[in-house]
Amino acid sequence: MFSSISVPSGIGDLSWMYSKLKHVEPLTWLVAEGWPARSVPFLRMLPEVKDADYSRFDYGDIVRFEQVTGIGHTPTWSELSRFQGGNLFLEANTHLEQGKPLKDWLPDLPTDYHYDVVIPEEEARRARKLIQSLQRPIWGISAASYRGAEAWKTWGVKPWMEFLSRWKEFAGGSVLLLGANWDDLTFALACDGGYTDLVGKTSVPMALSIVKEIEGYIGFSSGLGIVRTVFNKPTLMMWPEHQVELSRSWADPEMLELGSYIAAQWLEPEEVFAVAKSWHRRNYE
Repeated sequence: MFSSISVPSGIGDLSWMYSKLKHVEPLTWLVAEGWPARSVPFLRMLPEVKDADYSRFDYGDIVRFEQVTGIGHTPTWSELSRFQGGNLFLEANTHLEQGKPLKDWLPDLPTDYHYDVVIPEEEARRARKLIQSLQRPIWGISAASYRGAEAWKTWGVKPWMEFLSRWKEFAGGSVLLLGANWDDLTFALACDGGYTDLVGKTSVPMALSIVKEIEGYIGFSSGLGIVRTVFNKPTLMMWPEHQVELSRSWADPEMLELGSYIAAQWLEPEEVFAVAKSWHRRNYE
């Protein structure tokens, strides 16, 4: 039996896997080394992770391992447990990107869509101080970076500003821009629109604490939005066209049915605004 697993980098990728693997004996998680380095701090907040660190491999190494060993065709955990070696390379992405539901990946394990995330109290207290003066409801917005927007063909500043202006007028409260220090597009929205921003101003635990506490999240498909669904909080994420199948396959079927999680595409701002209004009616009215 192996003692560690080598996994992709990315909070969302890890979240999908942990929702299954939390039900087995705690393992050491080795994360593909590379940018951005947010995965290990996230894993260290999960109770059923024995330990976590970065290691020198990449996603291609995981895929090659699956091909060579023949484990890449939706195995069961029982089958994987018979694998002889100290380390197992594993990912759920290939399964989910085909539109197959998360419950059918390692199907002999339960799926916990709303597992515990243990945020250190000091980090949660610091996070609360950052938002305590904002008018409620608080709408967390993530636009990611210029580089990400170009690669994924998402909105630039102008369409985001159009959407945010309409959303603020409709929903009231405060627009809060969230992201890491490289999310320069998100920061540009703060500069141009005068919105409150915490871009690059929080640790990973603080960011997740804020995402848990605010009323809503709208934005780029990222780990922030995915973990917000773990907290069972209303979430609207926009996904690129090539990830339409992935946009729903990992999500809690009940959240999909209730409309508390909605996956939209990067349509024109007025079209996404119409989707957001429907989401608002189902969750806040």
